[in-house]
Amino acid sequence: MKKVIEYQIKKEMGRCIDMSVPGPHVFLLLVRLGVRFTEEEQNTVKWIQENFGEDASKFTIVLYTHGDELKKKTIEEYLEGSTELRKLNNNCGNRYHIFNNKEKDDQTQVTELLRKIDEMVEANGGGHYTSKMYKEARIKIEWEEWKKWGKEKSIAVAGNVALGVAVGAVGAAVGAVGVAAVAAVASPESVAATGLAVGSAIIQSLNRF
Repeated sequence: MKKVIEYQIKKEMGRCIDMSVPGPHVFLLLVRLGVRFTEEEQNTVKWIQENFGEDASKFTIVLYTHGDELKKKTIEEYLEGSTELRKLNNNCGNRYHIFNNKEKDDQTQVTELLRKIDEMVEANGGGHYTSKMYKEARIKIEWEEWKKWGKEKSIAVAGNVALGVAVGAVGAAVGAVGVAAVAAVASPESVAATGLAVGSAIIQSLNRF
């Protein structure tokens, strides 16, 4: 079920990028202040970054909401308490903005955000995130998944081959003992026939692997 939902999300993400041709100039990554940046949220951010690729970070601004939760702290002081948030900021070129949810009528919060977006767009030479970048990111992810699958498959095959060789070796030893025992009490013709039968059984055992 989880895989199905993830597939649908990725499909919608690709559709949104295509519909925004030539492509979005900015991604706003919302993070709430005043609450712990949980492992689940960290994994979500990581998932977004992986699926949009490294190029997306050049077009991303972290938007911190509930800025009133900072109390008398500065955002820098607040970030000192979270290694993961500092890492997130660094990955996004230290571009961030803070919204105070208790001052909804303060339009300067919006104009300041728009100014930062314009500065980022200018720094990117007016460029934007393209569907080509997204497709390249998807190809890279699929390639890594394929390599991981191939590695796991190789380990499984190697284990089966090793087991097959071990079984074959045991079979050969048992066959040799059987031939020796028959040789002690039977005629040369019986020994030859028994040897062929044991050899055929060993070959069949190895072929199963």
